[in-house]
Amino acid sequence: MFPSPVMLFMQAARWADDIRIRDRQQHRAPWHYINWPFTPEGQPASVQVREPEPVNILTAMAENESMVKTAKDPERKAIALTWLFHLVGDIHQPLHTAQLFTVEYPKGDRGGNEICVRVTQAGQPMDLHRFWDGVITSSSNLTRLRNEATALRNRPEFQRSQLTELASTDFESWAKESFEIAMKIAYRNNGRIGIPKVGALDCTMVAAAPMLPAGYVVSASRIADRRLILAGYRLADLLTRVMGN
Repeated sequence: MFPSPVMLFMQAARWADDIRIRDRQQHRAPWHYINWPFTPEGQPASVQVREPEPVNILTAMAENESMVKTAKDPERKAIALTWLFHLVGDIHQPLHTAQLFTVEYPKGDRGGNEICVRVTQAGQPMDLHRFWDGVITSSSNLTRLRNEATALRNRPEFQRSQLTELASTDFESWAKESFEIAMKIAYRNNGRIGIPKVGALDCTMVAAAPMLPAGYVVSASRIADRRLILAGYRLADLLTRVMGN
């Protein structure tokens, strides 16, 4: 029995992460993000930013869109499609578009990967990027994920007619939406969230990692729900455009 098309789409969307281990020849780490720098007010002049790399999520999305439209080889077209499935999701995750530069993070925080936090006092420390990656769900159960997506789509405020952001159809505008959220919400306008990982291999080793501020998780969850539904509609529109039907 073959899996349903919906299940195949869901599995295809995670392929770009799976190949980090399973097929490193296909892995393209810089394609997953664009590190627009953010330096909050009040930082000394000694804090210098680094501009994004020339190869990033925006160039990757344009390249793969072109590949889907023009490639004659079915394998190349299929790989480009799976990249689009994945990158449309990544570009809607705020910390895939920003990098914080401060005295504590003079080389940048790598999109929250260097900031250690806890969700609860008893919870294991994690990096801020991982929190935002999993704020909707950390489940890998495809049936559960499909049900959660259906529930989101059925919410009145998430009907297509209610989502004014859908008027923006270019990739850069999607990324800029995420960047604004990163600055104002994820980094709290430099409300000093978490502590640096410093020399630890990962945040689980940083016992002093503080809890996220009161209300942060609720706010992040609300934003993540909207970013998810926007990504879904935009992916559907993109596929209609590039596939011609």
